[in-house]
Amino acid sequence: MTTKIRAAIRLATPAHEMAQEEILKQVAYLSKEIADPCFDPGGTMLEFDAPTDSADALGRGVEELARRVQRGLRGLQRRVAYRSSAAERPTFLGDGEVPGLHRLGPGQVALEGLTLQLFRYFDRVFEEFGRAWDARPVLTPTLIPTGALAKCDYFRSFPNVVTFACHLPEDPARVEDFRARHYDRQDLDDRALADLETPEACLSPAVCYHVYHLNSGRVVPSGGLTYGVSGKCFRYESSNLSDLRRLWDFTMREVVFLGGREQVLALREQSIERMGRFLEEHRLAGEIRTASDPFFIAPEAVAKAYFQLSSETKFEISLMLPDDARLAVGSHNYHTDFFGRAFDVRLDDGGLMHSVCVAFGLERWVHAFLTQHGVDARRWPEVVRSAREFQ
Repeated sequence: MTTKIRAAIRLATPAHEMAQEEILKQVAYLSKEIADPCFDPGGTMLEFDAPTDSADALGRGVEELARRVQRGLRGLQRRVAYRSSAAERPTFLGDGEVPGLHRLGPGQVALEGLTLQLFRYFDRVFEEFGRAWDARPVLTPTLIPTGALAKCDYFRSFPNVVTFACHLPEDPARVEDFRARHYDRQDLDDRALADLETPEACLSPAVCYHVYHLNSGRVVPSGGLTYGVSGKCFRYESSNLSDLRRLWDFTMREVVFLGGREQVLALREQSIERMGRFLEEHRLAGEIRTASDPFFIAPEAVAKAYFQLSSETKFEISLMLPDDARLAVGSHNYHTDFFGRAFDVRLDDGGLMHSVCVAFGLERWVHAFLTQHGVDARRWPEVVRSAREFQ
């Protein structure tokens, strides 16, 4: 049996809040053996669980990662676009228990009862959120072609979270061999991966990618286009997988704006303003603030994070949890003309399309809401308590 210890790395200089966030995003991808990483209140000590016999080696990797992130993000300041009134004195009525939640596998859950009702509430209100801009509803597939995902730069930026969809080849002998080997097994054997074809598709990590793909080679009219999209998303997050806060299989609802630069940025500002009012109406403690995506731990990852944070291309909706923790439940992302170039989507004046995606992670909203407001619906904000999902 493998024994574990609580390892601790003392940093040469304290990590500021943004550096701590980036380090914790990436540290799990150093090794699956690293678990439960966290900083002390001063940002000087980084602790994590690790096997006793590999803790020293893992600690050296963690220390180098922390040093690289701190060096890349030094001097950077986070901008807060909105801070809710409840954030001044947050309260947490939840005890960490989520009724009706069933863990069925790593990062895989089933919901029922009150939690499912709350999930359906957020699904509905965020669908209605897009109606202010006459968002065009689109039903997208769960699978996305590997070629389309490559155009989204996913294999270069986030290869660590990709979930590949594989199948056996059209070869009766190989299929029969696979079947015979697994006739009495309760799991896959160590030869199974070699039996599979090179993946032609992946499980989609974001539903907005389908919008750019379906507009490949098209021209966006002068008034722009707005889509309302929802679907299942899949991101493998190693030992970061937990409860509703971080799932492998989760649900996103998104509003996607396509158009010119000034046009989509103005729409993003409108959405941020509306989200501020939403936080107030739901008495949720949190901020809308600059953030970055969880890039892979390659050398350019810190530079990409620095660009996102300094250029304010990503604003996350960050809700408060106990012990000074945060949970990003949504985001407002400006992609410049990246997807216009990648999929050859142009404006009617000949320029490249710019895009903004407003995304909501439904399970995360459920977790943050229950953490702040508890499971006694009588104590919930009136707008939720009186919603049709609870009648």
